[in-house]
Amino acid sequence: MRLFSTIVFFLAGVCVVSAQPAKVTANVSVTQTAAAGTASFLIQFLDANLSSTIDTPLGVLKDTGLAASHLSEISVALNQGFVVTTYDFTLNLPAEQYAATRDRLIAIQRSMQTTTSQALGWSTSFSASEEEMSKALEQALPALLVSARAKAALLATAIGKTLGEVESVSAPMVNSTGLSLVIGLTASYFVQ
Repeated sequence: MRLFSTIVFFLAGVCVVSAQPAKVTANVSVTQTAAAGTASFLIQFLDANLSSTIDTPLGVLKDTGLAASHLSEISVALNQGFVVTTYDFTLNLPAEQYAATRDRLIAIQRSMQTTTSQALGWSTSFSASEEEMSKALEQALPALLVSARAKAALLATAIGKTLGEVESVSAPMVNSTGLSLVIGLTASYFVQ
């Protein structure tokens, strides 16, 4: 029985040794802020005048560069006994024009404080251009490869191995959240 136990333990030890990986994989990423891109304004103009037409919001918002071609939706609803017309506009501008456009919208909104029949609201989102994302990838790639190798070396050392050659590198990915770009890749290395 003792001989059987020794063989089982020996086989278990062989299995553990052979279960150690022949490669290590490192996932790395870096975050950058795009220098340019697009600012998308979603502008909503509410008008409770019965004679409201598209000319009303266009006249009020003329300093923003808004035109009838930016109109995305018109809706009319009865709200607390009033007919309210809502005009939704989408205005896409270079990101560097964001602050000036925002300031003009704030000034228009403040000038409307005394009116009880009109209101203005907006939201803004940002997106990086394909050119910006390509540029960020080009800049980040060399450092990502160095970082992946360093991380893989740490992993190899942790399992008592020596880092070998590159087995594979994934296609780098650029994920955009507004003007924040996350560039990442995965690299696998053989270990000895």
